[in-house]
Amino acid sequence: MSGTAQYSASLSASADATRRLRSKDVGPVPCSLLGVKEVRARGTMGPGSGEELVSTTKFLKAHEREPRLPDPAKPAPKERRKAPLVPRDDKPLMGLSSGRDFLSTNVAEAAAATPKYQDQEEVRYVFKPYFGELPPYLQQRKREQAEQREAAARAAQPQQDEEEGVQVLRGEALEELLRHLKLKWQSLNEAYVRLPCVTDTPSKKRRKEELEAQLTEIERDVRMLSKASVVRIGA
Repeated sequence: MSGTAQYSASLSASADATRRLRSKDVGPVPCSLLGVKEVRARGTMGPGSGEELVSTTKFLKAHEREPRLPDPAKPAPKERRKAPLVPRDDKPLMGLSSGRDFLSTNVAEAAAATPKYQDQEEVRYVFKPYFGELPPYLQQRKREQAEQREAAARAAQPQQDEEEGVQVLRGEALEELLRHLKLKWQSLNEAYVRLPCVTDTPSKKRRKEELEAQLTEIERDVRMLSKASVVRIGA
């Protein structure tokens, strides 16, 4: 290697060493600020002239930045629920009298008072005047219905009498007809009961059927006449 090349290599090595040892801070630093990380403008001499000074009482206290409830309002005075006690030196009036005789008044009021509980007499229905009979109101309704039927029969009587060849039955005549029908039914029923249980011949079957038909017809007539007040029979 030539000498010129060696000289150039030494110069570059010294330049690299100088670059590695150079401080990162730019410019000279006073001795009073050595080791200080943050430089404050009024850290040594305080605020400058003309600046508004901060009161020493206005400093950040513990829990000052936390939300706080408003101060409670003054409670309203409560009304007195009980009367005040009587003073010890308060003396009641003595010797007053109303002049009323409470003993006599109490006796008179007790004698005139109505008893709170009165024994109720047990109702004995067996002693009623209509016990075991039809009640009076039902008898009255029955009479009214009978009068209405009689009035309707009297109103229809002239028209019925005008028709020729028609027999009108009412009252006792109608009851007599019902009585005869019931007697006839009774005699037919006795004959029906005397029939033999076994009807093995045509004559026995025919006799049984005739009696049953007559009994059914009489029963129907009796039911119809029992509900009617006037019966018209054609000639």
